[in-house]
Amino acid sequence: MHTQIRANVMAGLMGGMFLLAATPALSADLTELSMEELLAVEVTSVGKKTQSLSDAAAAIFVISNDDIRRSGATSVPEALRMAPGLEVKRLDANKWAISARGFSGRFANKLLVLIDGRTVYTPSFSGVYWENQDVMLADIDRIEVIRGPGATLWGANAVNGVINIITRSAAATQGGLLIAGGGNEERAIGALRYGAEPAPGTFARVYAKYNARDALITSLGDDGRDEWDIGQGGFRVDSTLGSGDRVTLEGDLYRSNLRQQLEVPDPLAVPTFSDAIDDHINAEGWNLLGRWERALSVSSDVSLQLYYDHAEREEYYVAQRADVLDLDLQQRAKAGERHDIVWGLGYRNIADHFNDTDLVTLTPDSENRDLWSGFVQDEIELLRDRLRLTLGTKIEHNDYTGLEIQPNVRLLWKVSEQSTLWSAISRAVRTPSRAERSATVSTRVADTGLPAPYPQSLLLQSVGDTGYASETLIAYELGLRTTPTRRLSLDLSLFYNDYDQLRTSGTSSDQASPNEDGVLVLELPFANQASGHGYGLELAADLQVREGWRLALAYSYLDLDLTASADTLDSSNETQSRTDPRQELSLRSLMNPRPNIDVDLWLKYVDRTFPAFDIGAYSNEPIPAYWTLDLRLAWRPRADLELALVGQNLLSESHQEGYQDAFATVPLEVQRGLYATLRLDF
Repeated sequence: MHTQIRANVMAGLMGGMFLLAATPALSADLTELSMEELLAVEVTSVGKKTQSLSDAAAAIFVISNDDIRRSGATSVPEALRMAPGLEVKRLDANKWAISARGFSGRFANKLLVLIDGRTVYTPSFSGVYWENQDVMLADIDRIEVIRGPGATLWGANAVNGVINIITRSAAATQGGLLIAGGGNEERAIGALRYGAEPAPGTFARVYAKYNARDALITSLGDDGRDEWDIGQGGFRVDSTLGSGDRVTLEGDLYRSNLRQQLEVPDPLAVPTFSDAIDDHINAEGWNLLGRWERALSVSSDVSLQLYYDHAEREEYYVAQRADVLDLDLQQRAKAGERHDIVWGLGYRNIADHFNDTDLVTLTPDSENRDLWSGFVQDEIELLRDRLRLTLGTKIEHNDYTGLEIQPNVRLLWKVSEQSTLWSAISRAVRTPSRAERSATVSTRVADTGLPAPYPQSLLLQSVGDTGYASETLIAYELGLRTTPTRRLSLDLSLFYNDYDQLRTSGTSSDQASPNEDGVLVLELPFANQASGHGYGLELAADLQVREGWRLALAYSYLDLDLTASADTLDSSNETQSRTDPRQELSLRSLMNPRPNIDVDLWLKYVDRTFPAFDIGAYSNEPIPAYWTLDLRLAWRPRADLELALVGQNLLSESHQEGYQDAFATVPLEVQRGLYATLRLDF
């Protein structure tokens, strides 16, 4: 009897501790936090352990739950614009190009993205379909954005950065939440979530959400015919067992309907050599994740995570299905007084299937491959509370390139109570995607200019090559975090990236040959014939102007110098032109004239951007630099109710942010938008 009582008391205490630990560090209003509190925010992505932001030897930026709410963003990509060093472009109503420190594009492949420890990249091109990552924003605890390599802990493809989206625990989302709204661009915004405690120490929540967005427009003001909607639902359960172990089980289910306009190559369609397609995309998927954690001591713990992710996507030029099974074991342990060691083992299985079309074929159409990995990282305290050296490496084995080793060295020096210096040297690789090894993609058609009966058209095809190797990066970084006054904090990062074996496609030695339709076909195999470097800086600053008013600045500068082999022909090379703006600036003003009123302004500047590929069908001109301004007004008549009005892109009727990378017709422009929301807690 007494044993049972003690067990129940312990379970209740552990449940309460779990609730306190799960409460977001930035749940309070941002205008009320001191600079010390901002730098004391805890992060986990840098060292795969909990540490304060000021102790992280990496270029990391944290976007809090309150940041997201007060930004007026309605999607994760829009919220990511707050982070310095991230390039975020909206290509059409349902597509984004997001990357860190360059190489942005629809199929960007050097940025690793995770949601609660689950990798969400698409194996076919090693990038992210951002329109499918429709996380319920109100349930995000924080987004940790690392610029620079994270491969030592997170593995291949964490080349230029890591984005870790961490949702709030079920214990921190008890009760009900209703969000409803809409506007001229954000046509429908709806979300419903409810959390409860079904048993002592066990917390659960379920949610459902729906968004519908209007189409963008062309430069002439015509409808872009790219509207879309998505519905998603899911659950999360967090339980603290009597033994003190913590268990998490969560899952999501989504279905999305998207529209896009394509201009696909057709060598028989003389004289345009193309067909216009009004395409409707169906995308759906689900995932299930389980995690077990045990605290072995105050400074030692072990965790085991297993997830399964299923995704399907069907569009005009390809239909694909991917199933990912991932198992991850990790332990943190102290070795003496100076060594803090984190190590882990991982296994991933990827099974995919493609339905071939006239434009895209993969050989074989189905594949099953394995990834084995292990890592170890040791944080060594050279001088107590002053100087720390971090050594680590990740060892992976994949079925394409075999063994890959990705080490790093990091040094952190606490100059004073107010200032921290850090530096790092890292190696990272971007392993080949399925397309680069197996795909044949018809990219465009050119007029041969030959008289009949000679072939009138030349079809260019990018072709996968089983000899395609990993792209590599050696990165050098230097950073400073300081609070020169109690009202001001600064975070500065400098970097130099040395790239090698970047992707190219096609050489002048390739020979064209006619197919059965009498069309000349020129195959351009993927190869690793480009290299170069990039350098830049990123600055984040926070200023507490006065009580109830905070300014947040983010600025980045980037210069890329990349060259390919002189005999490279195809336009899909990553090196053909600079695809990223040199300078970007974000300035947010968060003001509370009264405790129940928010007045938030967000000013953004993006330098001009050059096209990433041959878009001769409509233009080869760079995208002009542009400014945008967002305004959010919110009123809380009572503690459980918030009414908000948001205006987006208020400085102009529309502006272009990027070019689509696959069979696009004309560039589209983002319009000025206005929407209102109601948020009710119950």
